Amino acid sequence: MASHPRDRPAELKGDARHDRWHTHRTTVRAELIEATIRAIDAHGPELSIDDVVKTAGIPRPKLYRFFGDKVELLAAVSGRVQQLIVERVTPHLDPTGPVRDAVRTALSAYIDLVAERPNLFRFIVSSQVVTAFGAARLIDDGRPLSDTVADFFSGVLRLRGANGDHTQFVVDSMLGAIGLGVLRWLNEPVISAKELAEELSAFAWGALSATAEARGLTLDPEAPLLPVPQLSE
Repeated sequence: MASHPRDRPAELKGDARHDRWHTHRTTVRAELIEATIRAIDAHGPELSIDDVVKTAGIPRPKLYRFFGDKVELLAAVSGRVQQLIVERVTPHLDPTGPVRDAVRTALSAYIDLVAERPNLFRFIVSSQVVTAFGAARLIDDGRPLSDTVADFFSGVLRLRGANGDHTQFVVDSMLGAIGLGVLRWLNEPVISAKELAEELSAFAWGALSATAEARGLTLDPEAPLLPVPQLSE
């Protein structure tokens, strides 16, 4: 999850009462974030604070004891939703199987999450999030997934003797395009989730294989990304 100073609790200081409060604050904030996510699932991306407090079962003043305002709450929730995406996708970045299968599996996991919880995806691109933070914050919150994929791709390129520098620009472009395609699918679901995964996998494979080729590595779609002796590296 992208971290921002206003989102992080203060460091523990060794004072028992002080530390207990900050531990309690961290716990309650996490509970309120999860309650807000449930409210988004139930009420949609343009939910109100009333929707949040009703879902959480707390009075409005308690919410504002832990989040200064709605903007601070939405910032924390946006980061958590991005974390959910990372948790769903990154386990599928497996270098031991065929390359194209790994791309398809990771994308299918992402699309399945969006299909299961479409309002969460709509929330992170919703007007109230973009209006509250601007496009820059939205991009920043998406960096954990982008950086994870870029680091993985760069590592593979280097281990295979190719240029692995600065892949983040290609990965950002690829993931941004995929996100737009998934949003179009949510609004116009004229194909199945499986068909969408196939279409976007072909696109992602094309982007990754062309980038690798330009950097001196020809990827075989049916071969593992890394030979077994290199996996420990």
